[in-house]
Amino acid sequence: MKTRSNLAVGLMAAVCLVLASFSPALGQETRVIVPDHPGGGVVVNGCFRATQNLFGPYRLTLCLERRGTYEVRGLGGMRCDGRLTHRAIGRDIYIELQRTSCGRGRAWEAASIECRHSGRLLLSLAIPRLSTLACTYHPSVRGVASRPFTARRL
Repeated sequence: MKTRSNLAVGLMAAVCLVLASFSPALGQETRVIVPDHPGGGVVVNGCFRATQNLFGPYRLTLCLERRGTYEVRGLGGMRCDGRLTHRAIGRDIYIELQRTSCGRGRAWEAASIECRHSGRLLLSLAIPRLSTLACTYHPSVRGVASRPFTARRL
């Protein structure tokens, strides 16, 4: 009888350990290192909108969440809504845009973006958050030059 009890306790402990190993990933926020901030790590998650148009009359918005998204709005009511992945390494944020259809025979290309914090930090519920990103958009289309842009938190 005692062996069954020990086995049940052991199984329960194993189940708890497995569940505990998943819980940090579920609520974890992406952080970037900001050297002049006490503790170094600042929350990246949230949406940022480019302060200027890219490649003509197109405005980019990035939402750096667990399931990242982006949107492009432009001339003639053009709307592109796509997916992105992102990761923070040190002070840098690396973003990969997936190609997406915009309708009416148009699409937004797959591209990569590199960003770094610029400007001040926002304090939201005692959690420091990045307010502005200095980014460089790297097109996947050959012969098209990279473009720098600034993005502000919405």
